[in-house]
Amino acid sequence: MQHQLSSGLTIESETIAFSRDVHGLAYYVRAEGPTSLLWRGKVINGHDQSRHPQGFSAPIGMPDSLSSAGAWRAVTDQMLIDRGLVAGNTVQWRYPSGVVFQAKYLNSTRLDGVLVLMTFDECSITAPSGDVLYDPSWGQFDLAVAE
Repeated sequence: MQHQLSSGLTIESETIAFSRDVHGLAYYVRAEGPTSLLWRGKVINGHDQSRHPQGFSAPIGMPDSLSSAGAWRAVTDQMLIDRGLVAGNTVQWRYPSGVVFQAKYLNSTRLDGVLVLMTFDECSITAPSGDVLYDPSWGQFDLAVAE
């Protein structure tokens, strides 16, 4: 099964599901089982099933602190730096959905000039309900940029 995100990044996995709010809007994507991330039909270097053997997940939307950009495609590297996204810094983001994301930033991946992934360590993600969506003990977290 495949699902293409707004950034153009494609998730390929056995099962892909979305958590939705009371209005039916998706706020989190979760792929279960061995997962690959693709760009223009090809597996992104370092993001095959060996990197994501258990699956893949990511919040959907723009964090409040980046909302002035309007869309992920408009986020520049300088905007990230201005908001504290420098390797080794910890960020805490809140999404309009109520998802809370906290992690130590490691790096970003741009393909064809498009920001598609951001890699974090010590990541904690909490659903609007308070349920744990991602626990730091699960390892590095690759945030797929999606609206």
